[in-house]
Amino acid sequence: MELTIESIFTAGGLVGNLSYILLIISMAMRDIFWLRALAILSGIAGLSYDVVWLYNPVGAFWETCFILVNLFQWLWLLYEKKRSLLTPPQSLLRDQVFPVLSSLDFLKLLETASRCSFENGQVLVNKGTEVTRLYLVEHGEAIVALGDMEISRCLPGDFIGEIGFFNQVPATATVTASNNLECLMFDCTMLHRLMQKNPQLERGVTVALNANLATKLIRNNETGLAV
Repeated sequence: MELTIESIFTAGGLVGNLSYILLIISMAMRDIFWLRALAILSGIAGLSYDVVWLYNPVGAFWETCFILVNLFQWLWLLYEKKRSLLTPPQSLLRDQVFPVLSSLDFLKLLETASRCSFENGQVLVNKGTEVTRLYLVEHGEAIVALGDMEISRCLPGDFIGEIGFFNQVPATATVTASNNLECLMFDCTMLHRLMQKNPQLERGVTVALNANLATKLIRNNETGLAV
């Protein structure tokens, strides 16, 4: 094809231009799903241009590779979107406690957790012992005490053991269930490993723990309990 003004507006020229236009638009997309989709369309237009008008086997080969790579990534994104769908209770928990986490990272976090129940008076954490589990209260209450003195209470949405988890120090207080308590339980070692592998998840968990610590301090100041 000769390089002239008229050649730009031929069928082949329009298809070739369309390939580059779609590629440029795809690079402007902030959503990776649409970036991949437009890149695939760009590759298809480019492949058609190379095969039908240019008879360029080298260009056709690399356009095919470009399409296949982006198609694989696009299908993987579809799979992850489907996999990351949350149930209404999961969605509520994520929004309330882990608002920074994506749905997929939140599901990865839940995969490391197990549900556990505690009866009234049952001890979750003993002062001075190693903190090996981090708890997230779902239902019920827990009493945080130093000796015989209650210093605070953990309510639904509160973490238990976060100071020991953060600083890897022995528990600073004893925590006891005050009624039938239901929690999500995270193994501290497993959670640390997961956070080291996933910086976004680490940020989401850290934000959640810091926000809950601030909430507890405000609540304790309002109720007059010492910290």
